[in-house]
Amino acid sequence: MPVVGAVLAWNYFHQKKVSHDEMSTAYSTWSYKDISVATCQAVVVILLLVGVILAFTTNNVVRESMRPSLHQLSSEIRKADEVFKVIPKNIQAVIEEFSNPKRKITKELNETGNVIGETIISTFRESVHEALSALAVIIEDVSGAQTNLVRMDMKRKSLQARHIDLQKGLQAVQSHIQSIQRSCPDCSVPDAGNLETVANYNQIPSVQQQLDQLNALSDKLTTNITQEGNLSFYSIPETCNHQLEPTIKTIVVDLEKSEEYLRNCSRQIPTLWSLSNAVSNVRRNVQLYWKAVDYCDYIRWAVAVVFCTLILIIVILMAVALCLGLPAEFSSTLYCLLRKDRFKHTAIYLLRSAVVMTFIFSWLFIILVFVTLFVGGNAHTLGCRSWSTGELFEFFDRSEDFFIIGPGYNTTYGINSTQSPIPTQAFNVSQGFNSSVTVKVNTAEMYRGCLRGESLFYSTNMHKVFNMDAFLNASQYLDVFNQSFQTLNVNLAGVTLLQHDGRENLLKFKGSSLSQINYTALLHLLSQPVLETDLVAFAEGLDEAAQLQENRAVKEDLEKGANMTRGLIPLVELQESDAGAMIISVKALSKIIQQYQGNVDLALNRTTKTEKEMLLHTPYIAGNVSQCVLKKGEHYFLDYIAWARNAVIHEILDCKWLPVSVNSIFRAACHNIIDPWNAFWLCLGWCCAFLIPGVILSIHTARHWWQSVSKSLSATTLEDLDNSHEVTKPEKSLKEAEDSCSEHDSDECSQGNECEDT
Repeated sequence: MPVVGAVLAWNYFHQKKVSHDEMSTAYSTWSYKDISVATCQAVVVILLLVGVILAFTTNNVVRESMRPSLHQLSSEIRKADEVFKVIPKNIQAVIEEFSNPKRKITKELNETGNVIGETIISTFRESVHEALSALAVIIEDVSGAQTNLVRMDMKRKSLQARHIDLQKGLQAVQSHIQSIQRSCPDCSVPDAGNLETVANYNQIPSVQQQLDQLNALSDKLTTNITQEGNLSFYSIPETCNHQLEPTIKTIVVDLEKSEEYLRNCSRQIPTLWSLSNAVSNVRRNVQLYWKAVDYCDYIRWAVAVVFCTLILIIVILMAVALCLGLPAEFSSTLYCLLRKDRFKHTAIYLLRSAVVMTFIFSWLFIILVFVTLFVGGNAHTLGCRSWSTGELFEFFDRSEDFFIIGPGYNTTYGINSTQSPIPTQAFNVSQGFNSSVTVKVNTAEMYRGCLRGESLFYSTNMHKVFNMDAFLNASQYLDVFNQSFQTLNVNLAGVTLLQHDGRENLLKFKGSSLSQINYTALLHLLSQPVLETDLVAFAEGLDEAAQLQENRAVKEDLEKGANMTRGLIPLVELQESDAGAMIISVKALSKIIQQYQGNVDLALNRTTKTEKEMLLHTPYIAGNVSQCVLKKGEHYFLDYIAWARNAVIHEILDCKWLPVSVNSIFRAACHNIIDPWNAFWLCLGWCCAFLIPGVILSIHTARHWWQSVSKSLSATTLEDLDNSHEVTKPEKSLKEAEDSCSEHDSDECSQGNECEDT
């Protein structure tokens, strides 16, 4: 701009030396240049107007994008910081999840005894049920025999007692009939000689001996012998639990040692502390300065708006000047001379104002362009372009302690460390953890690896520091687990379905004297009728004989004999009823006697066989169940190890988010802020660059128009002087001439000669 000012000053003083003829010649040649000059001036104004509009637009874009971009930048950095900070916690949380398989295995172990017991029960349930059913049959036999013997003894006593009473009653009836016959030999009286008992119930043998034997055995055989067998059989799970309890406690202790070993070894997993610290520092700086940056951008935006407004005013002044001056210059018939001169005067003043404003504020425009160029250009070069070319990664990698990974936060417990709470004999792992090795992180490789979907465990070379395969080797945990399971064993020698006393009582029942009773003879005796004569018919015969007697005394004796006979009928009926009941008991007892010895042998054989089979098959059942539990435990172990490996490597150390976050930061910083920022200074520089030809053309145009206006005024003055000697009419003032010109029609006013004559 100083150079432009010097050129304009030289041009001004050079023009002072030019003669009036040269000026006239220059003026006369202007018409050949006016089209080019006007076109250049208009193009410059249009370009300036476009530049101002673009400057306003880019300035607003920078302002509108600043706060969302800063917020997005802060969010992405906060996300990265949180991810890096929670990596150690998440790894420890994964290690703590070992409690889940341990809890499941412990539950399986605690249920092992029940499972073994339930398996044994389900295997031998039918055999035990058959054996106990046989015992129940024996108990029913003993109970039935005892009940029938009691009934037989009671009926025997009743029959024998009533038999005596019946014989006495029959003898009395016979004596009474005989006395009637002696007193009345001619009377027709039924014969009482047939009134004799047929069945002699006194011949029924006593069963007291057999009853005493059963009474001695019934208390022992009927006191829940089957319930005892059931309780003993169904208490097998409890017995198994009791026997397996010490072994299960040992296995649980081994599991706790495994958990402690896993927890201690996990503390040697490398940490990304340097990367986390770097991100944390960036996050703190962003949180500390983002409001200040936003405020400074607001100030920049306001200053830019003011400067762009000034440039817009300059452009508007130039545009208005052209709109006023060019029609007056190129169309001689459009305006009258005075109005044309006025428009040119206004255009000259507007152009001069634009030039003055340009020279006054141009240095401020240049400073603003320089400041925005310095900030935006360096930000683009150092940040955006170096990011695109990869030089930014090289800068990070050249820093000595910027990104370093090393062992975890606690390396006190080594795999072979003497301080390890688990003996090394239990977990035979001797290598795989380089606790003293640190590896420099190559940020370019880390970014490219994350972009390919690799884990931070490999993209940051953490596998060179920590051997995950050795850490999550299932064999080191399962070997101890398998050895402990080999000691699982169950012995059911104490489980019996029939105790020794019960066996002895069954044998005593088998050898009892129930078979010594002659059931056939007894049934024959009981099946005989009580009397040969029907007492009812005999009594009715006495009544008929009494009706035929006229002798009152004989008649009364016969009626008395009938009544005595009827009095014996209930005894006979009771005898018949008891004999029938005793027949039922004898038959039931004889049926029991036919099969009780075989039932005893069957019950003893079944219980003995079932107990032997249980003792024989229990070790195999226990072994199968323990192997099943072992496989479940191994399955829990392997599932946890596979899950832990995947969780640590592919979930916790997953870095697919990292390229996305970095690209988001790049877009927020470069695309949303720096690129519009650079576009703003470019547009502002565009305006400053085109202000130079605009100023030159404005000065040139203003000078030309000023010369044309001065010549027009001089010519008008000389012509007025000549006309003043010839015209006798009073002169009209310039104002009156203008008013007269304005009164003519538009066609007449457009003719310059007529207006000049006026």
